[in-house]
Amino acid sequence: MTVPEFHDLAEAALNHESGGWTCWGNLGCWAQARTYPDACAALADELATALQLNPRTHLIDIGFGSGDQLLHWRTRYGVRHIAGLNLSHSQTDFAKQRLVDHGHADIAGCIRQGDASELPTWVAAAPVAADTILALDCAYHFGSRQNFVADVAQVLPAGGRLGMTDIILGRPRLKLHEHAALRVISRLSHLPWNNLQSEDRYRGVWHAAGFELESWADITDQVFEPFGDWLTRYQASLDPEVARRIRWTKYNATAGFLRWAARNGVLRYVVCVGRKRSRAARGRRQARLLGADGGYGPPLDLPATPRVLA
Repeated sequence: MTVPEFHDLAEAALNHESGGWTCWGNLGCWAQARTYPDACAALADELATALQLNPRTHLIDIGFGSGDQLLHWRTRYGVRHIAGLNLSHSQTDFAKQRLVDHGHADIAGCIRQGDASELPTWVAAAPVAADTILALDCAYHFGSRQNFVADVAQVLPAGGRLGMTDIILGRPRLKLHEHAALRVISRLSHLPWNNLQSEDRYRGVWHAAGFELESWADITDQVFEPFGDWLTRYQASLDPEVARRIRWTKYNATAGFLRWAARNGVLRYVVCVGRKRSRAARGRRQARLLGADGGYGPPLDLPATPRVLA
């Protein structure tokens, strides 16, 4: 018996505005976009611009979904060297076929199904060379984002970049009902609890792995509530027969939760890029942290999980 995948091809139902030509599956950036495919591409552009993708980039895309973003990196930014890992079997198979159909068999041959935690093993065995690794709207689903960032640092050369669009806590201290709501949502949405981190802890994870954050943008207002606003318009615009065939529960719940999280400042949505420090730079930073007696100063207050206020 086949176990259903949490990440599958269901998001095709959100792409009717493209006439079925796309199968995007992210929250979108809605600063100017009016349709879901355009918003998803705009979110990809936010990350690509921050990473300065170009034809010389050697890219690994972790969590590439159904392949739309792989096509986007090639056709819009001219990236010639693209490889990738994606957890979903159905999405990966679909992406490979789409890439071949669009004349990009070279990319199809360099992507595979696999968990993000397999990155170091895969790169060592392939071998796959990369100076840029990205995770577009998916790192919060990884088994451990902290381990992922450390794995990327292991794979990238000095000066290499990691870029992510991601969800963080809006503040480190939560009220009891907010904490309880996040607990429930994290289980339902396959979002590991330890991935819900404050900005300070999130930045600390990057620095501990050996990255200097060189770009940081909070685009919550362009993502969370606008996604729900679009979903309402989209449902009303569809032919009733088409609308009846779509399972809306997941999307309505997502929209409602994001609206609540935005209005109460519980979560934020960020675009961040870090550059891997050289060994010498890491050594200098470590030396600055050393006290006069050669010991480290007091540890940073980086709680593993959100604190609760009664």
